[in-house]
Amino acid sequence: MRGDELSEDSDLSVAAVVLAAGRGARIGERPKCLLELNNEPLIRLQIRALSAAGISTIVVVLGHYGPRVAAAIDSSKNCPAVTYVMQASKEHSQPGSIRLGLAALPTTVEAVLVCPSDLPLLTVEDYQDVMRAFVHKPDNKGFVGPVVDNIPGNPVMFDKRVMTDILAGHGQFGCGNWRSQQSASVFHWATSNRRYITDIDSEDDRIRLARDSGVELHWPEEFA
Repeated sequence: MRGDELSEDSDLSVAAVVLAAGRGARIGERPKCLLELNNEPLIRLQIRALSAAGISTIVVVLGHYGPRVAAAIDSSKNCPAVTYVMQASKEHSQPGSIRLGLAALPTTVEAVLVCPSDLPLLTVEDYQDVMRAFVHKPDNKGFVGPVVDNIPGNPVMFDKRVMTDILAGHGQFGCGNWRSQQSASVFHWATSNRRYITDIDSEDDRIRLARDSGVELHWPEEFA
């Protein structure tokens, strides 16, 4: 990521870890990241947006539908190259996925965006705004997470110190726990951008999104 994309004095080496290992239990045992917007799977759109935001190192954590998710990414000539790591389905947990993704990053990475793959409205500018918030956070904070109307959102971004703590097993990172447990190092970035909290956890969420915003997500034929 070039420094001039965020601020004149920032030239951080930033990577992204995309979480795509889930079982989709609440949405009928289906991979949420393969929901399609305008005939494109969400995860492919997400990877393109991250790349356009200036991130060249992207790790995708696969699990329950690993081969199918990878195929959806690799089938597009316009999708940037990514690194895959596979989590055994029986061992799946969000903290485990995050640690697995972090462990696959180059040692030169100074900060990382951790990105769930079920936020369909996020744009290139949304990712860049999180990175700008990180650059301008207080010096004593190592973790930045958007907060919309007191609701924690995603993606989150954190520095090398936090990465080291997570990899060492300090705290229960994931599902919002780390934000409360390590509050002294967390910068809660207040924003009115509801795209950070618009995720798809159920069929009701998918239907509500279409009703409220006009954005229609469709299942690929094999999961319809």
